[in-house]
Amino acid sequence: MRKTLYLFTISALLFGALAVAPVQAVTLEPDTVIKGASSSALYYYDVDGKRYVFPNAKIYASWFTSFANVVEISDEELAAIPFGGVIHYRPGVLLIKIPTDPKVYAVSSKGLLRWIRTEALARLLYGDDWAALVDDLPVSFFSQYLVSLDIDSDDDFDPEEELDLAPAVSHGEGRKLGHIKHESDTQKCRAIPAVPAHKVGLKGRATPAISARDCARAKHDDEDRGEAGLTLSSIQATPSVTSAIISWWTNRVATGEVVYNSLPLASATSTNQTVSSTSTIQFHSFSLAGLTASTTYYFMVKSVDDKGRVATSSEKTFTTLVAPDITPPIITAVQATSTTATTATIIWTTDEPANSLVEYADQDLATATTTISVSNGSLVTSHSLLLSGLTPSTTYYFWVNSKDAVSNSATSTQQSLVTATP
Repeated sequence: MRKTLYLFTISALLFGALAVAPVQAVTLEPDTVIKGASSSALYYYDVDGKRYVFPNAKIYASWFTSFANVVEISDEELAAIPFGGVIHYRPGVLLIKIPTDPKVYAVSSKGLLRWIRTEALARLLYGDDWAALVDDLPVSFFSQYLVSLDIDSDDDFDPEEELDLAPAVSHGEGRKLGHIKHESDTQKCRAIPAVPAHKVGLKGRATPAISARDCARAKHDDEDRGEAGLTLSSIQATPSVTSAIISWWTNRVATGEVVYNSLPLASATSTNQTVSSTSTIQFHSFSLAGLTASTTYYFMVKSVDDKGRVATSSEKTFTTLVAPDITPPIITAVQATSTTATTATIIWTTDEPANSLVEYADQDLATATTTISVSNGSLVTSHSLLLSGLTPSTTYYFWVNSKDAVSNSATSTQQSLVTATP
């Protein structure tokens, strides 16, 4: 029976934000995909009571076609679940290699890798377009897999059987569940394999492999006959101070476009800004640059598939972050007042609340071997500190320093005072 092809085009790194309702961790059942409230990382909650991370989006996509069943819990609840390890690619779905090694491996259960020794064998097992099904696995992930026996012939490995033996993540990792709650819904991103004549007891030519491209076309035709129109989901804005990332998913490959403005779009059509791409993908991510800090922006996203079907979101908003304070206080009006034979009061002002410090000595501060300081940590704009224990009829040199709430610091030029004669 022909297997359906699910082909994911996934943005690098992680999965984007998921709009799901928080639940209590105590309600979780084994065989559930979970995430924390403030993180996009996805975990598999296994029958052993531990959480196993999906290292990247491609590995998640080898098991599931969407994020519909992801359950969000609080960060505290997530942290309370012991970490168990990583999830591997679903067996039988894709082929993998690492950039520093030309060997191409098939994936078996429990993260076992089996080298396919020849290109002809790869074509026999995975179809004429087998090379399009190879994922480059980062070297850092390769250590999470074990290399097993080589595949020397088509009798050594059956992708169909590997796939059928891993209907859920727990099965693929070597653990069994009595009831499968979230059965994996991906099929092989590959051609239906050729079947050698001797395997079916026939003589003559074997059943030919169907190319991955033909498989994809058949899948697309099936969707056109029975699937609803183009839809958008998981629309997310991630703002920074002067930029923002807008991302969303479509239920099939499509182009992407973001229209945005600092005014409601309907009332500012002449100045709306647009970023777009004609690439047809399912995960869309656009960077908006040159934004103003602490400003609310209005935006809409739009996608068009290859049949001309259009999906447009409602108007949404995000607010850029407050620009960080990197400006030190401005110090003015530094002077010594109420100078007596043994004391002096130093006053100054700052243009913003800041703390107070005076450093002084009876010699030039630039060369003084010993200095004395007095300080007050209160954040004020009018500063006053008392210097005591001074020597009569003596010249003292001092400067003042103030730091604001985020530790931007300013220091005055050196000043001097002369204590009174008794």
